[in-house]
Amino acid sequence: MTTYYNQSEILLTMRVLMKEYLKESLRSKELSEDFTELIKHNFLAKFVYYNPMENAIEIGVEDPNSKTGSYPEINIISYPLDGKTSWLDGSLKKNKNDMAFYGRLLNKNKLLFKDAEVIVL
Repeated sequence: MTTYYNQSEILLTMRVLMKEYLKESLRSKELSEDFTELIKHNFLAKFVYYNPMENAIEIGVEDPNSKTGSYPEINIISYPLDGKTSWLDGSLKKNKNDMAFYGRLLNKNKLLFKDAEVIVL
């Protein structure tokens, strides 16, 4: 089965899905696998962690300017888990490969066609 999406449909639906991910994270006090995957993709993160002490999401991103030898320097960015999605909305990318990735995430959240091929129009 094949699923067809256009860019505006994907971006609009992803914003709704991100709000759902945040609500679920606030309720359960942990990050779902799909939410973690989305954050890693959008931020090119090496790791994503829920910090229960600060009720925040911590994202480890490699510093492209680090010159510390063979190991990369990781910068940690922290976002409060307060239900606001502006930090996530700004991380959405718009190239074709990113749209296909988002389409696959959207398919995972549907009852039918979970493994459908995604085609971005």
